[in-house]
Amino acid sequence: MEKVIELIKKSKAAVILPHENADGDAVGSCLAMREALRSIGIAAEIYAEEQLEPSLRFIDDGIKVYSGQSIACDTAIVLDCGDERRLGVRKAIADGAERVINIDHHGTNTFFGDAAYVEPEASATGEILFRLFRVAEIELTRDIARYLYTAICSDTGCFAYSNASPDSFRIAAELIGYGIDHAEIARQLFNCVELGSELLKAELTSSIHSYYGGRLRTVTADEAIAEKYGVDPREISDLVELPRRIRGTEVAVSIKYSGGKLRASLRSNGDVTVDKVALKFGGGGHAKAAGCSIEAPSIDVAEQMIVQAFGELFG
Repeated sequence: MEKVIELIKKSKAAVILPHENADGDAVGSCLAMREALRSIGIAAEIYAEEQLEPSLRFIDDGIKVYSGQSIACDTAIVLDCGDERRLGVRKAIADGAERVINIDHHGTNTFFGDAAYVEPEASATGEILFRLFRVAEIELTRDIARYLYTAICSDTGCFAYSNASPDSFRIAAELIGYGIDHAEIARQLFNCVELGSELLKAELTSSIHSYYGGRLRTVTADEAIAEKYGVDPREISDLVELPRRIRGTEVAVSIKYSGGKLRASLRSNGDVTVDKVALKFGGGGHAKAAGCSIEAPSIDVAEQMIVQAFGELFG
């Protein structure tokens, strides 16, 4: 952490980069870092790979979408990203920076960059930043607290997932003390959807597939069904929860088209580690929550590729 702080404080102009298809932890962490840097006199901007998914637009405070332009910066700070490949075309920004700082909580992190600080036991990258700001003596503000809380709340499933530790709750309590509306953050993240999205999920529930005696369950959403209900595919980011909540499911998988790519979300309810399967497809994540993009001619083929990969674990 000391090396990361040293390089950050040498910066004059920083660009902050979340992983592609940025989630709540990535977005909240990037926003918190941007405000923290600006508070100590460092110019900072955030560049995402694509527009944020609809559920995160409540917190889209000036995040820019990279369009290939030349960006001058001395420091690239990559947050919540386990592999440089997950930067997509924005890797050009990191390649052109004088220094690259990598801060993350994924156990599959490749430790890229000039300084990497990775805490796999942390519930979220936002949790790591809370500690980093304290060590760096960067004063928290209400905005920074709001962003960090969003990050931690998102990656812990509103503190319902097993990765929520005593530290997660202690940090959350302190952040709430800054006067943030924690209930509204949770509502926006988990309980604020379009009607079309719910109708789509209702139809998909009837087409959940079960494998290995129901230990593995999958659901898929192609472009046609999203179009049928007028739904942006990114608006159904919690699709994997449909098979996950069925009794007896050990591993849940969702596969959908998003941004022209086949993306899979993998979740474990038990002892099966899903990050190993995600790694096989160039993705990554955590033991109980991971994701990847799949190169396949169709969504059905992608599903069978995932099913076969898990077959090696189920035996």
